[in-house]
Parts: sequence; structure tokens; C-alpha cells
Amino acid sequence: MAEQSMNYGGATALSQAKPNRPRFLVLPLVYCILVPWAVFAMVLWVRSFRLRFSHPEIAFTVEVVIWILALCLQFLALGRQARRLRGEAVDASWLNFVAASVLLWLAVATMLGEYNYKANMEPYYDIAALQTYVDIDPVNARGENLMDAGRMVFTKASYLDLKHSMGYMDSETWCVAPVVTRDLDQNSTQLVADFWAIGKNCCAGSKGGDFKCGSWSSHIAHGGLRLLNDAELSNYRLAVHQAASAFHIQVHHPIFLYWMPEPIEEVDAYSRSGHRLFHCAVQTTFWIQASLVFLAVFFISKLAQF
Repeated sequence: MAEQSMNYGGATALSQAKPNRPRFLVLPLVYCILVPWAVFAMVLWVRSFRLRFSHPEIAFTVEVVIWILALCLQFLALGRQARRLRGEAVDASWLNFVAASVLLWLAVATMLGEYNYKANMEPYYDIAALQTYVDIDPVNARGENLMDAGRMVFTKASYLDLKHSMGYMDSETWCVAPVVTRDLDQNSTQLVADFWAIGKNCCAGSKGGDFKCGSWSSHIAHGGLRLLNDAELSNYRLAVHQAASAFHIQVHHPIFLYWMPEPIEEVDAYSRSGHRLFHCAVQTTFWIQASLVFLAVFFISKLAQF
């Protein structure tokens, strides 16, 4: 009995000598993954899509509220850490990890959402809000009747009259070329050229023949997307005014276009690109956050062994 008692006591001592490994509850770990990921997805969505375009004040309010909540969470985590440093008894918590993760992904979502909106979704919403016109005769049609156009497809006979292109030069070169269906040399006093393909720094700035903007050399290009940047309109108007004076062309209400084969498809590509970026970013963030939680658990487990 004594021997058995010693063996039992020895086993107990050996058991007590082993380090206590921390036990991790599943639910807090799930929170560590889902809360930062949900914040990222929500802010990225708000900054990228139609809510910002249609109701910018609501989108801004939502972002401000999320930032305030994230900062409050961070201050709470810092308060707990300060109490721990002062020697007070503080229960173990994942609060510091969650707060830091939320701030990190919130900053990333803000920057990525800004890029996605400016590069993809804002151009799509701007053009989609306007009308689409097809089979336009650029000589007989008038710009004043198509002022609400966003996407324009001309007749198959239309082309860029490169001989009557022009470039206006200041710090940059603003290039224009008329869209026509017949030679302006023989009809310049009778025909009106209200539709102009445009580009920046893609011509030499001299009149005629050196316009190389957009799909200028494509034989299947018969359309374009309208210029919506108001800051650039005055420069292109000056280029058209120079062309009208130099070539004696009539211009009433010029509409400026980025020349391309498929303007309708081009706009839809903006939307697809923006949604693709959103979905890829949300999925990638989930797996990165899950990996960070796994590494944190692994690191804490290793520390507990020392």
C-alpha cells in the first residue's frame, strides 16, 4: 500500500510539474474572425457602391459611426492593458487582438473602397445615369439633341477625319478629331461637326494627321464614351475652336468622346471589375484574418509552455 501510495504521489507530482496549457473557447475565436471581417466588408461596400453615389451623406454617416465604434473599442482595449500594467487582476481576453484587427481592416477597407469607387464604380454610375444612343449619323445629328448621351454608337459608315484633327497645347496637349461619314474638305461650309473624339498627349499639337488617341486606327470602332470631367471640357473646347477656325468647320454644340469599338460593353466592364474586386477582397480578408487568429493561438500556446 505504501509503495502504491508513493507511486500515486509521484504521478501527482509529475502531473503538477507539467505546464498548464491554455484552453481556447471556440466562440471567442469565431468572434475574432468575424467581427473584423464584417467591418471590412461593410466599409468596403459602403465606399464602393451605389449608396455612396446616390446618398453620399448616408454613406458618410455610416462610415463615421463605424470609425467611432472602432476607436471606442480600441480605447477599451488600451484601458484593460493599462490596468494590467498597474498590476490589477484582469481576465484574459481577446479584446486587444480584435480591436487592433478592426482598426487595421477598417483602414484597408477605406483606402481600397476609395480606389474601387474612383477607378470602377463612379465612372460606371456616371455613364449609366445617362442615355445610350445607337445608329447615329454624326453629320446629320446635332449635339444639342443628344446632350443627355453617355454612350454613343454611330453608323457603320462613320470614321475619324484625321486630316481635320487638332491639338491645343498648354502644359499638356489636348487632341480632338471630328467624327464624320463624308469628307469635310468638300462640305465644310454645309456640314456641322458636333461629335469629336478626344485624347490627351496623343497628338503632336499641330493641325491634321497626327491624331493617335483611343482606338483611332481600328476599323471596327464606331462609338465612344462621353467625357464627363468638367475640368477638362474647356481645354477640349479650345482645341475644337482652333480646328473650326483652321478648317472652316461649323460646330454648334460639341460632344466629346473617348473613341472605342464597344462603348456599351466598356461601361459594363467597369461594373464587373468593381464587383470582382469587392468579392476577391472580402474572401481574401476572411482567410487572412482566420490565419492571424490561428497564428495567435499557436503563439499563445507556445508561450504557455515556458
